[in-house]
Amino acid sequence: MFKRFAVFICVIAVILPFSALSEEIREDEMPVAVDSPYVSLDDQPDTLRQAQRHLIALGYLAGGADGIFGSKTEAALRAFQQDNGLSATGHLDAETLSLLSQLASSSASIADVQQRLIDLGYLQGRADGIWGPKSAAAIEVFQQLNGLPETGVSRSELIDALFSEGAVALPKGLPVGSKGEEVAVLQQKLIQFGFLAGKADGAYGKQTAKAVSAFQRHLAGQGVSVKVDGTASSLTLYYLYGENYSSYLSDVSLGTTGSEAQRVETRLASLGYMDAAADDSFDEYAVEALTLFQNKAQLPASGVADRETITSLFSASAPAADRCALHGISTGDKGLVVRYVEEALLTGGMSVIPPGGRYNSAVETAVERLCEYLQSSPDTAALFADKTQLSKEAVTALLDGLLGAGSGDTADKAEARRIQRRLHSLYYLSKDGVDGQFGENSRNALRAFQAANGLGETGEADRSTLERLFSSAAVAKPYPYRVEVSLAAQTVTVYQLNGQGGYDEVKRFPCSSGLHGSTPRGIFLDGFPVNRWHYFTKFDCWAQYSFVIEGNIMFHSVLYSAQDESTLRVNSVYALGSPASHGCIRLQVKDAKWLFEHCKRGSVVILIY
Repeated sequence: MFKRFAVFICVIAVILPFSALSEEIREDEMPVAVDSPYVSLDDQPDTLRQAQRHLIALGYLAGGADGIFGSKTEAALRAFQQDNGLSATGHLDAETLSLLSQLASSSASIADVQQRLIDLGYLQGRADGIWGPKSAAAIEVFQQLNGLPETGVSRSELIDALFSEGAVALPKGLPVGSKGEEVAVLQQKLIQFGFLAGKADGAYGKQTAKAVSAFQRHLAGQGVSVKVDGTASSLTLYYLYGENYSSYLSDVSLGTTGSEAQRVETRLASLGYMDAAADDSFDEYAVEALTLFQNKAQLPASGVADRETITSLFSASAPAADRCALHGISTGDKGLVVRYVEEALLTGGMSVIPPGGRYNSAVETAVERLCEYLQSSPDTAALFADKTQLSKEAVTALLDGLLGAGSGDTADKAEARRIQRRLHSLYYLSKDGVDGQFGENSRNALRAFQAANGLGETGEADRSTLERLFSSAAVAKPYPYRVEVSLAAQTVTVYQLNGQGGYDEVKRFPCSSGLHGSTPRGIFLDGFPVNRWHYFTKFDCWAQYSFVIEGNIMFHSVLYSAQDESTLRVNSVYALGSPASHGCIRLQVKDAKWLFEHCKRGSVVILIY
């Protein structure tokens, strides 16, 4: 291995003035000429003493140079030979002596080379002028990454490459515990290559370190000599960030188990093709998800992750899914398919509850309603007969446009309610207006919808109106503010209407909703501020900045024992972020105040899901 390095070190003398070298090498240190490089020099005291001095200078031997061949000298010679790719005999020969002389007499130049390797990220520590195994390993990696052959490289080629402006530099490493944008970039790349699931949060913790270790093991499997320790070393980052790096290791197909199967599934899930947690077994659902990706990426739809598919799947430009691979769902499930179904039921006028991503009682009610609506088509209705579960066939039918424009017969109560529910879900009609009686209020709501969607303002449920109404392109009634309450996340997010007709997030804060599902889900159009200080007679407590959502359900601040800020009930503060109320939405004082002051009656739509 190191014979090429010996040649390399010889050339270092070229970069020093000859006079400097001649001053460093004393006459008694000049190599002794021998007829053959394989003749043992152990029994030549002067020559052995010279070799011992070199071994001492290079850090292989402690003590003095006595010209006696003993066990310490033998061990030092063997270590030096092993480190430098020579035959590790432990005995002194001409080849070993020549290399010792070259290295020892060029210590200043060795330090220069080490410093260059440090500057380029190949070597850690300081340039000490002693050429050991770490320096040898660093120069080997430099050769590999800079396109230099492992053997036969000329002295001038190696020097020119090392000190050239075009020398490949390794990125700066990142230690565990780091935080910030650099860590977020690292995490994004780990997510891209399927070693990390979730989001990039910029904190280099245990999960990130575990993902880095997984990537390092992957590199080792590809033949890269890298330390597996979870630390993002320069060499690790070089491959992770490399524009032309391919993570292909082996094909993944039906029945494949192990880390590669899990990595492919992780990437498919992050791109939206899978609606399941990744595991280490590539099953039929994973094959279906992979086939969806291959079709989207215009690759042969083989269901096998071969080299071409792997390269495309883990590229930064890999296309995201339009829709994941579908499957059956049932009560209690959550995920993408459940959300698809919720959105289809909402768009189709079977639900007025914003999607929350969980198959709950609201979904069951909407499925039951859908089954009744489809009674004129018994075979189709049978797909939705069990409100607690939907087969893959039922899910597919619903998502493929089962709930289209419909008849538009507003004299039919079922059809009228469907239109009214959709108008309510688009904020044109109050919840009380969903009654099956398509009167003037409903027609006014329909006219407002038609106006906002560029249709003739007839108030009639004609074909063009219905096609738009029951589509995802339907434009909702614009409110200055939209306030969304996520019961699952226990957060309130405020969006403000912008000049382009879209909404920008302006506030997000924690909340406490009602215990045991006591906070109603739905869309609320008539919220308004009430009292600066509000007294709850039933519970004998006070709160600041009450804001009615519906009935006795309100936004309000954390609780007080009296109309006095010094009587704060601190437990209500600690409870923020988890359900704790009797149905209202509790907030920090500053957040309740913001809603109270900005969201006037008629200016806000409130969504609780």
